[in-house]
Amino acid sequence: MSDVQKPTRINDFSPRLLIIPSLLIILSLACNLPILQSKSIQPEQPGFIETGIAETMAALEGDQPADADDQSGQEAEVLPAAETLTPEITDTPTLTPTVTNTPTPEVAMIYSSANTNCRNGQGTYFPWVVTLNQGESSEAVGIDTSGEYWYIRRPDQPSSFCWLWGKYATPSGPWESLPVYTPIPTPTPGLDYKLTFYNVTGCVGNRYVQFQIDNNGSFPLESWKSSGTDNSGGIVNLPVQKDEFYYQENCPTTQSQNDLEPGEGSFLNVTFLGDPTGHNLTVSINVCTKNAMAGKCLKKTFNIKP
Repeated sequence: MSDVQKPTRINDFSPRLLIIPSLLIILSLACNLPILQSKSIQPEQPGFIETGIAETMAALEGDQPADADDQSGQEAEVLPAAETLTPEITDTPTLTPTVTNTPTPEVAMIYSSANTNCRNGQGTYFPWVVTLNQGESSEAVGIDTSGEYWYIRRPDQPSSFCWLWGKYATPSGPWESLPVYTPIPTPTPGLDYKLTFYNVTGCVGNRYVQFQIDNNGSFPLESWKSSGTDNSGGIVNLPVQKDEFYYQENCPTTQSQNDLEPGEGSFLNVTFLGDPTGHNLTVSINVCTKNAMAGKCLKKTFNIKP
């Protein structure tokens, strides 16, 4: 048996074998492509341009469509108007200013425990100007070198000052810091007194026109004599002469003293037989340094209408 030779397989790769798979892939992709449809262009509606121009002109003139209408002519969704918030008014508290009291600077004061004369200088030789009565007080602005006299503001004239004897004076406040003044030189001794109308009193048919007398001279006073004239008519005067000074309280006399030392005060009177109240009077008062109208005397005459 002869050997039969089998044909030999050729392993060469042929490009034509790739054609069929490639065609299948292309067909598969072609089936999935969307069908393109041509859109038809619709012609413009008549009057479209004119409408646009008219709307533009209206907008320029302020004639704009209402908020609820869309400019395309379609209905637009109407949104609710935003709620207007009204601010809540609250009362603003009124602040009351705090009043701060400014403290009044403390000043030195003098309190009098008895009626004391205040003079132009330190001593009874100086003229009397005013009396600081018991219980009254006044501002102290100075003191003399001896510490016995206070320089005070006059109670009757706050813009003026005088010297007060310190025997019955009690200081308070910052008196230690007061300025110290050198005593005023003693004036030449003289006779003087001051008369001040006080009141009208009576006993039976007599009426007493009383005067306060203050010895503002440098001599003691021991006697006095008074007389008067009723210029209105009808009232008779009774001349009086005394060696003492006193207050005539109706019928009895009080506060009697034999003399008036410099700086001291008391009372005397002019006597009439009838009530001289409202009458024009001329009175004369003579005061002497010795009893029985002796020694040095000083007479004063003046008009008064009690």
